[in-house]
Amino acid sequence: MDKTDQNVNRTERTVESVLRVASMALSIASLVIMIKNSIANDFGSPSYSTLGAFKYLVTANGVCAAYSVLSAIFVIAIPCPISKPRLWTLFLLDQVVTYVVLAAGAVSAETVYLAYKGNLNITWSSACDYYGIFCHKALVSVILTFLVSVLYVSLSFISSYRLFSRFEAPKH
Repeated sequence: MDKTDQNVNRTERTVESVLRVASMALSIASLVIMIKNSIANDFGSPSYSTLGAFKYLVTANGVCAAYSVLSAIFVIAIPCPISKPRLWTLFLLDQVVTYVVLAAGAVSAETVYLAYKGNLNITWSSACDYYGIFCHKALVSVILTFLVSVLYVSLSFISSYRLFSRFEAPKH
């Protein structure tokens, strides 16, 4: 391996490491905001655990944070030769985490949208009129989750580029 390849590998690893650590931090922030998000008033006491979409969001962010830590350790602390199985594993797991987090963000975004806007066709009024701070914190958590999705899309591009630029795609 010449010096140029080493610099590219070092740059790739640095970018990948930063993306993995940043996604872990944002996943944990989103998870903590949602877990601590509850309010009680005369109309009720919503919390993340009373809404399936928000439970999924918390679970998905927890899985993403754990995978981000493990994969960062795998990429940073265990430098081993680039092998086809290693690259395929990272590629596939990055894809899975990307779609799990994206799905969690999408379903939670729909829930937040309904909380803010309601659905007049079926006589649901806006819940955020009564639970404003709860809705605001849920929105922040969803936005952070979408940022994690963007980071994982970037990681997916990196892992797919790394895999398919070094090895051929599987043949049928």
